[in-house]
Amino acid sequence: MFDEILANVVAQSEWVLLVLITIIIAGPLISERLRLPGMLGLVVGGILLGPYVLGFLPEGSLTALGGLGIIYLMFMAGAELDLNLFKKYQAAAITFSLLTFAGPFILALGVSRYFLGFSWMAAVLMGAVWASHTLVAYSIIQEEGLTNNKSIAVVVGSTAITDTLALLILALVSGLTDTGGDAGSSNGLFIVIIIVLKVALLLAYSMFFLPWFARRFFAGPGQERLLRFVFILGGFVSAAFLAEFLGIEGIVGAFFAGIGLNRLIPNDGRLMERIEFFGTALFIPAFLVSVGMLINPAVLFSLDTIRMALLFGAALVMGKLLAAVIAGKRFKFSWAEIGAMFSLTLGQAAATLASTLVGLKIGLFGEDVVNSVLLVVLISLIATSLGTRFFSKKIETEDLEVKPIGKSIMVPVRPSPMLKRTMTLAAEIAQADAGTVTPVVVVPEHDVASKRQEAEEWLKKSEQYGAAATADVEGVLRIDTSIPVGVYRELQERYSSLILVEWYQDPGLGGLLFGNEIDRIGARSTVPVAAVRFTKDEIKRLVLVTGTDNGSTGYRTDLQIAVDIASRLFQSTRLPLYAFSPNEDDLSTMGLPDDVDLVSVESGIDAVVPLLQAGDLVLIPGAVVRSLLGYYTSVLSSVADQVSVVIAAGPHRLRLTSSGMGHETSSIMSFQT
Repeated sequence: MFDEILANVVAQSEWVLLVLITIIIAGPLISERLRLPGMLGLVVGGILLGPYVLGFLPEGSLTALGGLGIIYLMFMAGAELDLNLFKKYQAAAITFSLLTFAGPFILALGVSRYFLGFSWMAAVLMGAVWASHTLVAYSIIQEEGLTNNKSIAVVVGSTAITDTLALLILALVSGLTDTGGDAGSSNGLFIVIIIVLKVALLLAYSMFFLPWFARRFFAGPGQERLLRFVFILGGFVSAAFLAEFLGIEGIVGAFFAGIGLNRLIPNDGRLMERIEFFGTALFIPAFLVSVGMLINPAVLFSLDTIRMALLFGAALVMGKLLAAVIAGKRFKFSWAEIGAMFSLTLGQAAATLASTLVGLKIGLFGEDVVNSVLLVVLISLIATSLGTRFFSKKIETEDLEVKPIGKSIMVPVRPSPMLKRTMTLAAEIAQADAGTVTPVVVVPEHDVASKRQEAEEWLKKSEQYGAAATADVEGVLRIDTSIPVGVYRELQERYSSLILVEWYQDPGLGGLLFGNEIDRIGARSTVPVAAVRFTKDEIKRLVLVTGTDNGSTGYRTDLQIAVDIASRLFQSTRLPLYAFSPNEDDLSTMGLPDDVDLVSVESGIDAVVPLLQAGDLVLIPGAVVRSLLGYYTSVLSSVADQVSVVIAAGPHRLRLTSSGMGHETSSIMSFQT
C-alpha cells in the first residue's frame, strides 16, 4: 500500500519539481562547505535521489528540462562570445580548435582500436566522443569577469568548431552504420554531402534569418522587455529543434543561434541579465542533476568500467593538455591562461553524452562502454570546475581587453526634435559591440518641482526610440546641481565607454557652435565624448575627415575614436564609408574596414567641403576642429543645412566653442516648454 502511494507521489510533476529545487538549493551549499565545486553537489544529488538509489526522481523525469539546460548552456557560450575579440584572435581559435580536437580524437581512437578491440567504426566514434568539449565551467569565468580575456575567447570560439566536427562524425558514422556503407563508397560520399547541406541550412537559419527577424521584432512588439526575453528563448530553442529535425544535435543549433543573436544581447544589458538569471537558476542545474540520474553506482565502479575509464581519461587529458600548451605557447599566452584553456576544455557533457548514447542505440557500444564514459564525465565535471577556478584567479588583470567604444553608451537627453535620431545613432554604434545605451536626463535641483514631469516624459521617449532601434536601453533620471555635474556623477557610477551628446544650434547664434554645457561635459568626462548635429536629410554616406599630425595634443587619440565610431557605424548600417585624408598613413594602423574608400585631399576642412554631399554624416577628430577654431565654422557654414556632423574627442578634450569651461552656470539644456 505504502509503495503504491509513494509511486503515485513520485510520478507527480509537482513532486519532481520539489525534489529538483531541493537539490538545487542544498547540493551546492553542502558541496561548497566540503570545499568541493558546487556543480558536483548537483550531480551527486541526481545520483542519490535518482532512479538507481533512492528513486525520488523517476527515470526520464528530467530528460526534457535537462535537455533544455544543455542547449541553454551552449546558446549562452555563443551569445556571450566577444565577436570583436574573437575576430582579433581567430587564427589562435582555429589553431587551438583543430589541436584540441585532433589530440583526443587520435589518442582515443588508438586506445579504442588497439587496447580495447573496438571495430573501426566504433573507434572513430569514440575518438569523436572525447574530441569535443562542453563549457560546463563557463559560469566560473563569468564570476571572475574574464569573458573578454583573449584566451577565453579562443576557447569559446573553438567550441563551435570542435563540437561541429564531433557531431559531423557522429552523423556520418550513424548514417553509414544504418545504411551499411563506408566512407569510401559512393553511398558514403552522398551521406557526407547531405550532412554538409544540412549544416549549411542550419547556419543560414541561425546566423542570418534569426538575427534578421529578431531586429524587426525588437523594433516592433519587442520593444517590451518581456517579449524580447520570450523571443530569445524561442529563438535558440527553434534553432535547436531545426538541428534535431535535420539529424544534427540540438546543441549545435543553439550555439549557432547564440552567435547569430550575439550583437542583439549586450553582455551588460538587462536582457542578458534576465536570460542569465532564468537559465542559471533552473536550466543548468536541471541539466547537471539529469547527468547524475544517468549514473548507476552499482555498476559504475566495477574493475572493467574503471579500466576502460582510465584509458579514456588518459586520452582526454593528454590530448587536451598538449593542445592547450602548444597553442598557448604559439600565441604567447601566459601559463595561467594555458591552464584555464586546458581546464575549460576538460569538461565533457553535451556532445560526449549525445555521441555515446547514439553509439549504444546503433549497436557500436555496449553498456560497459556507456558506464565508463559516464564515470569519465563525472570526473571531468569535477576537474574542469576545480581547474578553471584555480587558474582563473591567477590570470592577471592587464590581460583583459580595453572596453570597446560601443560597449556602454551614455546619451545626455534634452528636449529636441532630433532625439530619435540621436538615440538611433547611439544604438547603431552600440550594436557593433553588442553594447547598451543609457539615456540620462538631469533635472537641476532648483527646477525639480516644475520640470520633473516633463523630464520623465522625455526619458520615456528616449527609451522608446532606443528600443525601436533594437538597442538594450534603460534610462536614468538624476536630480543634480547641473547637467555636466549630473552626467559626470552618473559616469562615475556606471563607467560608460562613450558619451554621445546632441550638438544643437540656438536661434540667433548663426553658426555651428556648441553650448557651454557640452564643453563642460567634454572637459569633465573620463571617457571619449562624441557630439552629433543632424540636418533634416537622412544619412546616405559616412565620411571620415582627418587632419595632419602636427604634434597637437591628443590628435592620434581623437582620430582613433573617430575611426572607431565610423567603423562601427559602417558595420551596423552598411552605408558606404569614405575617408578624406591628407596622409593615408595616419589611418594604416587605426583599424578601418578593408572596403573603405580612401580619398587623398589637401590638408584643411576647406579642401573637403566641395566633396561633401547632402545626406553625409561627417566624422571629425576633435583635435582637427580645435586647431581650426574661428575658421572651421565659416567654412562648413556653406553646407551646414546639408551634412550632419559628429565631433569625436578623447577624455577631457571635447571643446568646440571659444568660451571658457571654468565655472558652472545654469543649464541652457534645461527642460523648457
